[in-house]
Amino acid sequence: NAGTSSKGIKKSFSDTYLKTKVLAKISLLDIKNIANISVNVSRGTILYTGYVMSAEKRLLIVKKTWEVEGVKKIINELKIDDDVPLSRRTNDFILRSKISTRLLFKSGINSNNFSVDVVDGEVYVIGLANNINEKTETERFLSSMTDIKKLITIIEIPKNLENE
Repeated sequence: NAGTSSKGIKKSFSDTYLKTKVLAKISLLDIKNIANISVNVSRGTILYTGYVMSAEKRLLIVKKTWEVEGVKKIINELKIDDDVPLSRRTNDFILRSKISTRLLFKSGINSNNFSVDVVDGEVYVIGLANNINEKTETERFLSSMTDIKKLITIIEIPKNLENE
């Protein structure tokens, strides 16, 4: 919900548009199962998670992404695995759903500010916190969850809110 996100409607639309352009660009590549790749965008930063067949495909995705206007930074967390079992993807989906639900009901954290993805039990969170307190609370809250094997957070604070 862009209206209740720290990014606001204009920035949320911009990120959605950028994600669409990135997905269009990588969908033209010869990638066996593009459904194994997840793309999250926050203020021009692209976070890739999921699985690709080879190191060459992983590099090609990054190269092509830099061709998209508006990309400021790429965080490439794609893993190389040609055959991802459905059970692993299902477990990741269940964990992602649990974490998203926990964030939704945690006071002091605006879950609309963050995108969560899980790959092979590793949790990735990207987004924009309202302030340093929300960033710290989100990271502390997620770190305390015993079902998270590894936590990677890419949480920014808007420059105009940093000193509040």
